Amino acid sequence: MLPVYDQKLAQPKSFGNGMVRLVCVRWKFLVLCLAAVLCPIFATAASYEEPPTISAGMIIPAEKIVGDRYKVVADVATDGFLTRAIIESDFGLLEAVGPGMLSVRLHEVEALAKLEELESSDEFQKGAQQSFDAKLDAFKQLADKPEETADGIGEGVNRFFKRVKRSTKTGIQKASDVLNEETPGVTEGGGGEKLPGASALSQIGSEDQGGEAESKYTKAAKASGDVAINILGFDDSRRKLAKRLGVDPYTTNAVLAQKLDEVTRSIFAGEFAVDVATSLIPGSIIISASSLATNWVWDTPPGDLRVAIENKLLTMRFTQDEIDRLLRHRWYPLSFQAELTRALESMQDVSGRTDIMPLALSVTGYDQARFVVYTLRMLGRYHHTVESLDSIRVSGTITGYDNNQNMIVAAPVDHVSWTADLDKFSGRSEFEEENLAGEKQIFIAGVFTELAHQALTERGWKLFENSELLELNDVTAE
Repeated sequence: MLPVYDQKLAQPKSFGNGMVRLVCVRWKFLVLCLAAVLCPIFATAASYEEPPTISAGMIIPAEKIVGDRYKVVADVATDGFLTRAIIESDFGLLEAVGPGMLSVRLHEVEALAKLEELESSDEFQKGAQQSFDAKLDAFKQLADKPEETADGIGEGVNRFFKRVKRSTKTGIQKASDVLNEETPGVTEGGGGEKLPGASALSQIGSEDQGGEAESKYTKAAKASGDVAINILGFDDSRRKLAKRLGVDPYTTNAVLAQKLDEVTRSIFAGEFAVDVATSLIPGSIIISASSLATNWVWDTPPGDLRVAIENKLLTMRFTQDEIDRLLRHRWYPLSFQAELTRALESMQDVSGRTDIMPLALSVTGYDQARFVVYTLRMLGRYHHTVESLDSIRVSGTITGYDNNQNMIVAAPVDHVSWTADLDKFSGRSEFEEENLAGEKQIFIAGVFTELAHQALTERGWKLFENSELLELNDVTAE
């Protein structure tokens, strides 16, 4: 006889003590079965750890935590992959996200201090008061006689118009995106929005601050850029100034970017040569390689740099639409674009390079864009210094497969915790050992927590902490 259930008490009833005992036994058996199924699930969820707050001394030497013009907040948040340090400086609050970026931001504070000192010097004030007449004449000549202007610049008409054409095309596309209420260059559905770096604590010092009150037409005008002023030397002066300071001329630090503009306008407005102005800046030029500033970026006008990036990516068989989107992408400054291109070019014999662009174009912030660039940089260095890569593929991130059939995950992260996201990624079916011919290896720029290290090792991952693949050692600019 089957038991009858009382809906109110949810208890089984029957007509006989034997049946009651039988039902109780079956009920207990069902409970035990459910427990056997659910306990591993609950155990796994319970084993996740909350990303910790760590001390600043864990990511930077103690003597650098406090400087003349700044103080690093003692508690540094982590989000499971990246550290997020806050800097209280004389120039406002700054945020440093991910490996190497704290050193970069502290160097930028030093650069801001030097620019402030430069502006207040008598020599600079005197030079900046010179007339603007000569440059106004140059602007008029560009409008009236563009070919003669190009010839006078000494670069040749062909190169001049290639630069103008590419810069103008990018500017028009950026403006069109803004007018259509789209984020310039960004595509959806590529998975980039899920990469580490999405959960930024804030966009401190972001160029977006205060921008919501602007009309879309004002934003479109800003996005299009001023081609003429850059052609005639403003950007050249700005890049020279940035190089002398050892900072990225296309820095994502909005405070520094604004100050570079301000000082360069003073230089550009008069007859005060940028070489003379920068000679007034004291001190050596030490930069961090993670700033993405290179001599190619410093020494090449932006129009020429865009043309070079376009040509290189076309040679690699990226589509024209993908290239156009990258060149106007909201979250890839020109220095990011150049380094991404250089990293891809360094893996010229590796198949699958063109598969990375949907992921790259779908990022939703600077931190994710930097993650893509650094990942490619790490894979390129692995290719040249450890073992040649056969292919790269996109599987949640960009992975490499070397000639020994090892799968390489190169992750520019600096403090990895055991979280649901990492559990999901590391446990993918394509990462199961029976689906791989070689080892599965993870190289990270920082460290794993003890629990993350244990869990990944148990899943068969071979771990490499504090990897030198990212090349975060300080270098001296040439």
